[in-house]
Amino acid sequence: MASHPRLFGTDGIRAKAGEWPLTPEFTLRLGRAIGHLAQQRSERPVVLVGRDTRRSGYMLESALLAGLLAQGVDAMLLDQFTTPGIAYLTAQTGATFGVVVSASHNPYWDNGIKVFEGHGFKASDELELQIEALALDEDQSWNTNGLPGTVRLVPNLGQRYVNHLINVFGGEGALSGLRVVLDCANGAASMLAPEVFRRLGAEVVALNVWPNGVNINVHCGTEGDGPQRAGQAVLAAMADVGFVFDGDADRCKFLDETGVERDGDYILAILARDLQANGGLSGNTVVTTHMANLGLDLSLRQIGARLERTQVGDKWVSQRMREGGYALGGEQSGHIILFEHGLTTGDGLYTALRMSQLLLRHRPTPFSQLAAGVLTKVPQVLEKAAVPAKPPLETLPAVQAQIERARQTLGPDTLINVRYSGTEPVVRVMIQGAGHSVDDLRREARRIAETVVESIVRTA
Repeated sequence: MASHPRLFGTDGIRAKAGEWPLTPEFTLRLGRAIGHLAQQRSERPVVLVGRDTRRSGYMLESALLAGLLAQGVDAMLLDQFTTPGIAYLTAQTGATFGVVVSASHNPYWDNGIKVFEGHGFKASDELELQIEALALDEDQSWNTNGLPGTVRLVPNLGQRYVNHLINVFGGEGALSGLRVVLDCANGAASMLAPEVFRRLGAEVVALNVWPNGVNINVHCGTEGDGPQRAGQAVLAAMADVGFVFDGDADRCKFLDETGVERDGDYILAILARDLQANGGLSGNTVVTTHMANLGLDLSLRQIGARLERTQVGDKWVSQRMREGGYALGGEQSGHIILFEHGLTTGDGLYTALRMSQLLLRHRPTPFSQLAAGVLTKVPQVLEKAAVPAKPPLETLPAVQAQIERARQTLGPDTLINVRYSGTEPVVRVMIQGAGHSVDDLRREARRIAETVVESIVRTA
């Protein structure tokens, strides 16, 4: 068997659609591998399958289904639906696994595969390695021991998730009097989010809700100029708040009434206080990653709470929350994880509803004042550069030397994080610290990123 890099990154398998490993041929093998493992876990295995709105989703979903059916495994097909919705319904329906074909915030030409276990949590490392080993083993002998599986299209199943959200947040009309802007990124939230908010009574201005297969995340959503554009819409509509989702709606950022973007750090600071006031901040702890702003540490200390950091990836945040019995965690990028009301993963729509409910409770205080009152960020920059390969950074002496020079230049009260993206062929350099301008931090971050690229090219 040829040697391959790990298929699963920080958030499932991610690649350009049509190129290995996301070719139809190999995706069929992934489906067979998942089906084989489902048979080991259940006498009557069922896998719940859905996808986001990108054009290649049809191709990959069909190949995945073919692999599952060839193994004699039945599939329930949700078609276009949000990742957190599929995670929730996987647990609620008793499915053996849930599988989502999505590349989240990536451009339309990328795609990916995310796997959830029957309890609704993301696949463990052990399960991912088992799927990889089976799919990559060219000598694997597939044995169905019976008839092929069947596919059941269950579009109405999505209403079970919708109704759950509406009931959790007080029923029809509970958000009356609230005017919101929703940027759905031409993704999986396009039909879902406006429906839920409207049924809850909010006045909705819906943006980017016309997916055509190639406009997902294009000048909209959580990345690039998406939040800025949504902020302009908030001002134009004189809305109370705006929310931007990514392509599969597991992330959410908000815009206050002045159009200013407020990321996951602000959401965590606000929710930590809300949970603590109601006795729900278990362990008096919030879990986040090394990318979180140092201001969040200071914010939580003000209320006697602590911040625990993990490696980047909401999967690792979730894992640490489960280990420690914590209820709140998330990432600056907008993945917010709340272990309440049956949630098992970051849910952008749930986060938006939770923040909307909180805003109504705090009226007449606007969101801008709520956000400014809980968090003051220290200067922070994030630079990235495309890389041709991803050798371990600790094996690149010039990179380590450049990082150390940056620390000496910026001083001890500086946080530097250098890592490869788990979903794109890029290196990301984050630097933050008080007492320096953004220009100073960006200059050092660019030097580190350039050194990484140069080192990789030299050693290739």
